Amino acid sequence: MKKIRRMVGVTAAAAALVVSAFATPGAASADDGPYPKAGEHCTGWEEVYGQGGYTFTAFRTCVYVYDRAGRSAMFIETDKNTYWWGGAWYNATPLYSASVFATVHMGANVAQGGPAVTARNSWTQKSRSSKLSLGSIGIIKCGIRDLDVSYTQVGGYYGEDRKIDVKRSYDDFVIPCSMD
Repeated sequence: MKKIRRMVGVTAAAAALVVSAFATPGAASADDGPYPKAGEHCTGWEEVYGQGGYTFTAFRTCVYVYDRAGRSAMFIETDKNTYWWGGAWYNATPLYSASVFATVHMGANVAQGGPAVTARNSWTQKSRSSKLSLGSIGIIKCGIRDLDVSYTQVGGYYGEDRKIDVKRSYDDFVIPCSMD
């Protein structure tokens, strides 16, 4: 008789577990997920030439999410920052540096809400590659965002007549969601 009661108890518990797996959860609070996934989230690399093809760089825009609360910062990463002179490509250096100015506008997430933010900064590029902070952008939510990026670079070596001046729009920039 004890075996039958134990078996009935185990069967009832298993049935309750199965039913609870398919049950609709209660109303979620503002503290429930999804949360923005912590880490670095970037656009693809953009390879661009300046006027006349004498300057070149690759850049991408990134958002770094520090924690599940959504505390975040934005930065531009550059690579292959070079100029053409005398039949060869040369890297940017402290002597032949480039002046860079970037502005990034990230639209609000339509589905999740959360702020639209604009970040900008200028810097001197003294090497082939770098990560350049646009600063803190506050607390953001996960989901798909629009990004509008303006990137202007004068140099290395050449002036305004050979500058890189590009604008890019991304309608599908994703800050992934996590339930962790």
